[in-house]
Amino acid sequence: MTVVPGLLLLLALTLVEPVPHWLARARWAARAPRPALVLWQAIGLSAGFAGIAAGVGYGVAPLAGSIPDGVRLLAQQARQGRPIDGLGPTQVVAILASLALAARLTGMLAGAAGRMARDRHRHRVLVDLLSAPYADLGGARVLEHPGTVAYCLPGLRSRVVLSAGAVRALDPAELTAVLAHEHAHVAERHDLVVLPFVAWRAALPFLSGVRCAQPAVSALIEMVADDRARAAVGAGVLASAIARVGTATAPRGALAVSGSPVLDRVARLLDPRPVPRWVPAAAYLGAATLVGFPVLLLLVPGGH
Repeated sequence: MTVVPGLLLLLALTLVEPVPHWLARARWAARAPRPALVLWQAIGLSAGFAGIAAGVGYGVAPLAGSIPDGVRLLAQQARQGRPIDGLGPTQVVAILASLALAARLTGMLAGAAGRMARDRHRHRVLVDLLSAPYADLGGARVLEHPGTVAYCLPGLRSRVVLSAGAVRALDPAELTAVLAHEHAHVAERHDLVVLPFVAWRAALPFLSGVRCAQPAVSALIEMVADDRARAAVGAGVLASAIARVGTATAPRGALAVSGSPVLDRVARLLDPRPVPRWVPAAAYLGAATLVGFPVLLLLVPGGH
């Protein structure tokens, strides 16, 4: 194994197994959910990139002194109809494995995006048929349902949906809190934040670190929306609203105020414990490092 591909492989393996478990258990993440989300995104991006680059780098090692030069030479040979000239069996296998991993990750992401879009479109059509927008609720739609349900359907034609039971059960301040929470999901397109982790889990379900990423990211997304709503209505009102609608289940493709462990979120709102300023700074710096490090490794001349 050559130096740069070996480092890339080590980075990828570290980011798909021990690191996700550590971050999912980190207590500071709930106290600084937005920096933690950025760190999660960097972990996923860097792990996929490093894993693919490791195989490609090992495969093209006999062709040139750096990975970019090796890739260019491999592409040139492929255009000339002799793609494996100068490569041994292990190099060919490594390149094919990297291409397969890239295809699987891309395919799972496209599939997850397609399913989400279909589910959301189907549900949006039903919501539009069975409900009407209420000006008093900021254009939110109300479904005749006895349960206390609140969720949103993000997208270009977004919808915020409340059940009639929720409208009756919540006081005006709590309704404002719930609407602020759902509008935060819509405005920040949190559905697109969680989508790559849905695909990551589908592509590599045998890795426990990958499996724990999606629920951790989903919980942080709810906390980010909570923080935005709290700024508008206050922590006490929002905590009360979450407690009232927290047992509801959102339809597939939607994001709901009840989307993660309710007691943890209520406790977090009622007993906020800000993190030191260096914690978010360290998270952002770590995210930038994770994204930049494998790219810099690729540019190392003679790293084979």
